[in-house]
Amino acid sequence: MKKIRTRYIISALLVFFILSIMTNPTKQDYINHTNFSEEKMEESHDQLDFKIERINFFLFSTYAVKELAFDHYGIVHVGFMGHFFQISEGQYDYPGWLEFFN
Repeated sequence: MKKIRTRYIISALLVFFILSIMTNPTKQDYINHTNFSEEKMEESHDQLDFKIERINFFLFSTYAVKELAFDHYGIVHVGFMGHFFQISEGQYDYPGWLEFFN
């Protein structure tokens, strides 16, 4: 009985991991979700360059808009299974918990 239950749990986790990896959102998905436009950002903030920084953890990814001149980060989102979840209101430095993964 324990062997069967263990097999079901391992099989379910394997399926979950495979689905998470296959549905991990891309940078383009994030751009579509946030309606991010570099042209709009540059028009509203003269002389500032922006880029989207993505860190891929395979099961999920983190996304943040980075202002290049001052090295400031905006709102951070986690992309998981095709959906995005906001995890910060915006910040001016690199998230400390992400430095471990760089």
